Amino acid sequence: MICMENTPNFAGVHLAGDRNDFECLSKAIHAIVGEEGEHLGYEQVRQRVLDFNEEIEYTLNGHRGIAFVPNGVDKLVQNGISVAPISEKNAYYHFKVLWPEMLFIGFVMNEFVELSAKHRKHFWDMNPAVIRQFQAVLGCCLERTIGDKKFRLLKSALTPTFIGYYQNYYPQYIDYLNVELVKMPKDKRLANISIVAKRIANKDKNYIDLKRKIENEALLEKTCPTKIAPFELCPKEIVW
Repeated sequence: MICMENTPNFAGVHLAGDRNDFECLSKAIHAIVGEEGEHLGYEQVRQRVLDFNEEIEYTLNGHRGIAFVPNGVDKLVQNGISVAPISEKNAYYHFKVLWPEMLFIGFVMNEFVELSAKHRKHFWDMNPAVIRQFQAVLGCCLERTIGDKKFRLLKSALTPTFIGYYQNYYPQYIDYLNVELVKMPKDKRLANISIVAKRIANKDKNYIDLKRKIENEALLEKTCPTKIAPFELCPKEIVW
């Protein structure tokens, strides 16, 4: 199962797992988000999820991090149990994701799971189960990070009351939240993770203001709002 922990300076989360863990998640994501244009008003959000999936593929291709961890075979040998000559360590791949990005993926996957239900062949379909397990890992990491009291206030947002909340959503807002968090010192980042989660779940005033700014820019440039690039990008060097 994929593991998730805070990065040292609370900029984001550190994901780790073996090849099977990540390949299983990647396959499930591709199946759940559907084909291009399949879900009206979700294309920008869908692409954002696929960008996350691309990070998984980069990781599996050796472009991120890899570590070798004990798999317990040495303990079997120590206990006198005979095993064939095999490696005593497994390869674990790992990469980092900023907190706003990771929370957005977690929230929006609720809708894709429900939207994909009409194509589900049976209730034992593996793909929704894989996504839910991943969300559960994210939820546990979030609870450890912000504490039980703050997490209780967020629980209702983890299960949306209706499907369509992220339809026509402007993911440029997630870029804005990423930049804002990265700019903060370590202690302030930790204090703001729960606030970031609420902002993503509730479309706060900052979202509304940015949405208007994007739409005005699109009018000036005579283009679609989806074509408007983020007004500020994260620095290349992040103190994770």
